[in-house]
Amino acid sequence: MIFLEFVLILAASAIYALVHLANGWLFQSFEVSPHVNWIYLPAFLQVFYVLVLGRLNGFIAIFLGGLMVGNALDEPHFIWVTNSVCAALAPILAYTLMTRWLRRPIDLTSLRDLLQLTFVYGLFITLLHHLFWTFFDPLQWHEPVQIVAMAVGDWVGCLIGVGIMKAAVDRIGLPEGKFNPPSKD
Repeated sequence: MIFLEFVLILAASAIYALVHLANGWLFQSFEVSPHVNWIYLPAFLQVFYVLVLGRLNGFIAIFLGGLMVGNALDEPHFIWVTNSVCAALAPILAYTLMTRWLRRPIDLTSLRDLLQLTFVYGLFITLLHHLFWTFFDPLQWHEPVQIVAMAVGDWVGCLIGVGIMKAAVDRIGLPEGKFNPPSKD
């Protein structure tokens, strides 16, 4: 069981890295600056991994995927390791805040829950990255529009992913177990 979980985390990490690199290639014309894009599809994977794999395994998958991406970039190790921590921490903070605010787990069949989570996530990821860049990598700052572009890009990426996920859940349902909300009976 532990071996399969480990393989799943590694596969999720590789998918995250591949989607990140593909996003950079596909939406290069929407890039505002390095690490900031008006459309960022891996944002959905960050939220999805925390929802499906759990907070710890989701963090590990996102962090390892970020390290895979960072290894391909020409940046100091400290920068891409810290960017990976920001990327892995933001969906956990958003999930934790939302579950405490709602006083229940996020319902994967509720479009409202998913949209609220993606909005909060977009704020957290933008805040974490820009706080880090302000203090440790000020060269990342090119123009103030980066803040808006990152929040919108992550939100748009999440919306695209949530739309696809919601359509799949509505069409084929969720597996029995921990993903189904408690019955109303």
